Amino acid sequence: MNNTIKTAIIASLTVCMLAFTAGTCLAKRTIIPVRGKVNSFGTYSFTGKLDFDIKKSGEQNIGKIIVEGVYNGEYPWIMRVYTDNTNYTGIASAARPQNQSGLISTDGRFSIPLLVDAPIMMFSNYRVVPDINQSNYKPYIPDKINRAMPYTDCIIMAIDPRNEVWVAGENSILFDKDDNISGDMTSATPMEINFKARFDEKAVSTNYTANLYIEILTCP
Repeated sequence: MNNTIKTAIIASLTVCMLAFTAGTCLAKRTIIPVRGKVNSFGTYSFTGKLDFDIKKSGEQNIGKIIVEGVYNGEYPWIMRVYTDNTNYTGIASAARPQNQSGLISTDGRFSIPLLVDAPIMMFSNYRVVPDINQSNYKPYIPDKINRAMPYTDCIIMAIDPRNEVWVAGENSILFDKDDNISGDMTSATPMEINFKARFDEKAVSTNYTANLYIEILTCP
C-alpha cells in the first residue's frame, strides 16, 4: 500500500470520527423548558416630613424622608425631587424674576432655597431642589462621558444604560471591568433623604410652606 493510499484512508477515518463525535454530542442535547414570570415588587414609598422652627441664623437641617420598598418597572427611569410652588408671586416690580423653588412664605412673596442630599448620585454635597415651573427648568437627558448634560432635574436614584457617566462607573472610563453596564444608580432601602436650608438675612420672619414632590419618571 503506497503512501498516497494510506494518507487517504487516514483522512477518511478522521472525517468519520469527527462526524460521529459531533453526531453523538447533538444526540445528547435535550431542550429543557424554562418559563416563569417576574411580578411587580410594588414601588418605593416615602415617609417623614419637613417640619421646622428656626430660631437662629445659619444652615439648618429641617427634616428627612425615608425611602422604603423597591421598584422594578421598565427602565430607563429616574426618581426626581422638585417643588411645584404655584403659590409664589415674588416681589412686585422686582428688577429680575426671583427664584420660586424651595420654601415659600405663606403670602407668596419670599423664598428660601431648599437643599437635598442624595449620596447615591455621586454628589458629595447638598444640591438645590429646583421648581418645575422655573423658566430655566430642563428635564433629564442622559449624560455623555465627555460632556455632562445641563439638565435641572434633581435625581435621587435612577437606572439608565444610556447614561455614559453612570455606566462608566467611579473611574469614568467606558469598556473596562469597572463598568456599571445597566447604569444602575439605585440604593438598598431603607434609605434616608436629608434636607436642609440656609437661614440668613433674606429669610424673612414669617411662616413657610412648600409643595414638595418625589416621583419616578420613565424616560423616553
